[in-house]
Amino acid sequence: MNQFSKVACFILASAFFSQSGYAQSPPVSISLNDLAEFRFPGKNWVLASDATASLTAANVMKPVSGTGVVVNTKSGTNLITIQEYGDVEIDLDFMVAKGSATGIWLQGRYNIQLSDSWTKTSPTYADMGGIGQRSNNPSSGIEGMAPMMNVARAPGLWQHLKVRFAAPKFNASGVKTSNARFEEVYVNGVLVQQQAEVAAPSQPAMYSDEKAVGPLVLQGSGGTVAFRNIRLAPVVAIQAPVAVGPPRRGGVRIVNPILLDPSNEPYLLRGYLNYGTKKRTHVISVGSPNQTNYSYDLKQGALLQVWRGRFVDVTEMWEARGEPQLEKPNGSVVILSGAPALASLADANAVWPDSIAFDDLNNKGYVLDQARNPTFKYVFMGANVEDKISIAMNGQSIVREISVSNAPANFYCRVAAAGKIESVGKGLYAIDGKSHYIQVDARFKPTLRKTSSGQELITSIGNSAGPLTYSIIW
Repeated sequence: MNQFSKVACFILASAFFSQSGYAQSPPVSISLNDLAEFRFPGKNWVLASDATASLTAANVMKPVSGTGVVVNTKSGTNLITIQEYGDVEIDLDFMVAKGSATGIWLQGRYNIQLSDSWTKTSPTYADMGGIGQRSNNPSSGIEGMAPMMNVARAPGLWQHLKVRFAAPKFNASGVKTSNARFEEVYVNGVLVQQQAEVAAPSQPAMYSDEKAVGPLVLQGSGGTVAFRNIRLAPVVAIQAPVAVGPPRRGGVRIVNPILLDPSNEPYLLRGYLNYGTKKRTHVISVGSPNQTNYSYDLKQGALLQVWRGRFVDVTEMWEARGEPQLEKPNGSVVILSGAPALASLADANAVWPDSIAFDDLNNKGYVLDQARNPTFKYVFMGANVEDKISIAMNGQSIVREISVSNAPANFYCRVAAAGKIESVGKGLYAIDGKSHYIQVDARFKPTLRKTSSGQELITSIGNSAGPLTYSIIW
């Protein structure tokens, strides 16, 4: 089967380890209402309530007036905490500009990269979630560690980092007895480093020596970046976790999960999917070699989710004829809407339906273009619908093109639904607090309307307007 590789490996996940050796203090937030918790902050760091960054222009980021966010507006000094930490868990949100190559430093010595690595499929130590080398010379650099997969999002979107770090240990004479270690590093909810030992500071670190404690450092060079929601939890009595093996399923240990990854062309997988609290039974997931993937509900005409990274774990579908029949995304997922994409509304203010009755949508199958992008066909309320979803060759977006004939009156498409939707100009919208973007074809003028839970972006769609085209960018 040349469309995919079946990978057998021991799953790496924090759930596989005993946490009994950890005693974690309650997390403490670093206030960003001022910069009082940092040593001599430079003028390149500005307080803000939010930030915006360009998708196309390098290192362009603008702070939004207010507090709660700190923005590095230009290359300059580092931001260094007054408090110093040893064993610690760090949790924060960050935003990078296009072309930015920045990061954070544990104890001012050990580097985690927060570079703009959007769409890269073969990341190196210099990419997002990578651990910096001990030398600046690429030909002689040692111990740089690439992330296990690249799940970086587009410039200008808020992303998430979580790190559990074990500081180096020293005996009473000051002799180092164990190296520093990144126990776990998660980027956008995905494990990208585990048990990564570092024998010496990354370069160019603030300090060349090693100590039991040191400050958290937010890098002020290498590109513009913003941070918010910085929380630290000191961890005491940290020990190397004890492996307890992979989880059991039906009383049997699953040692070799089955991971499905397309190799040369998009791969279409029909299966069941847990979406929220429900199991969706009529789902097709599509994965591509450029690690841009999505899931589509055939009985709702709904684009459920998109994600970056590996395609799917199909162990619960294929292992011993797995009874759950579940496919599981193997990357960083952006949840979209499970409601139907199309509806006939009494007027532009009517509530959007949350579902379509099973027999009210008549599926007519799908066809593939030369690049194996599917067009899903169905009949709904008498309208003939063709819903083509294409994965961009550069991996930057998923493009959706909906064509309708014989449409009923007041037929609409809901392009997005979220707690917050912001227009950022030229048909581009930032969705759900900048978790992803929607780019709408300029021919359509969508309406942004309030709902009981936030906002919706809808547009009329009918027989004469032509296909509605929009892109999901993340």
